[in-house]
Amino acid sequence: MGMNHSNEKKMRKLAGAARILATGEISPLVTSILGRFGTIEIAARTDEETLISLMPRTIALFVRGVTIISAGVIDSAENLVVIGRTGTGYDNIDIAAATRRGIPVIYTPGAGARSVAEGTMAMILSLVKQIPMLDQKTRCGEWTVRDRAVIGDMQGMVLGIIGLGRIGREVANLALAFDMDVIAFDPGISGTTPIPQRTKMVSLDELLRNSDVITVHAPLNDHTKGMLDKRRLNSVKKGAILVNLARGGLIESLDVIYEALESGQLQSVGLDVYPVEPPDVTHPIFKHPNALLTPHAMALSVKASEAIFSMASNGMAAILEGKVVPNVVNPEVFAAAGLRQTARES
Repeated sequence: MGMNHSNEKKMRKLAGAARILATGEISPLVTSILGRFGTIEIAARTDEETLISLMPRTIALFVRGVTIISAGVIDSAENLVVIGRTGTGYDNIDIAAATRRGIPVIYTPGAGARSVAEGTMAMILSLVKQIPMLDQKTRCGEWTVRDRAVIGDMQGMVLGIIGLGRIGREVANLALAFDMDVIAFDPGISGTTPIPQRTKMVSLDELLRNSDVITVHAPLNDHTKGMLDKRRLNSVKKGAILVNLARGGLIESLDVIYEALESGQLQSVGLDVYPVEPPDVTHPIFKHPNALLTPHAMALSVKASEAIFSMASNGMAAILEGKVVPNVVNPEVFAAAGLRQTARES
């Protein structure tokens, strides 16, 4: 049975009882685009048991944040037509289970790239210029801190970018405005792949040894999980700055970051992502004066949020209408259903 016919049957069976379920807060834009297909509902809890209980009437699942969408959730959703994910990462969704069920998983590559790149540069600037520390000391009346603070200069610093995808390339381009020297590591870059101006490709070990600032923009998968472990952090240039706005799991643990800060191997660190989210704020890194920490928010600027919600919702609506769209993690579901993506549809 083709996917179009199967989806129509599911939606017709549910009629006015169909649900579009979100696992977190959504923009009114989502309701305006998807509201015609069913009732929009935000899950009160996002544990597996709760999600499974909500699946019977759900035709579209809008995944926010790091909510785990397991095979158990997907297999319990007999009427599910499409899953939408806000962002580029989808490691929290069992893609194999969705593919086995013929359910397309929409994602939003590139929609938040500029926002994350700007957030990256904001963190780097704040740490190089010691702004969090200077702010705190000024509020406490320690005016003379200005005479002993070591305030860095962006010009001439070596910026090492791990992962040269959409966000990494944006960061490389922004760094040129500060006259930084940019090096990058990305095993997926071939000799014919265009790279940003004045960016030199190097090995990961070389990047860690030579970078004054290291910023991480790699996807999280079996090859990259824990790639920045204790051994590698101990090999970085003494006094380097580390910034991670990609995925918390790319670094072995908060413990190894804290140890590198305490030893002085890292001068400072900026994190927007954590191995577990929300993180356990009793960890000592949350009290460390050289740690700048934000709540996985750097992709949520006004423009980026609008673009992300729009791309995800429009993609999900197209699937619900029986169309084929390009921003799908598992496009093989279309071929399996005998559908073909055309230039016009892409």
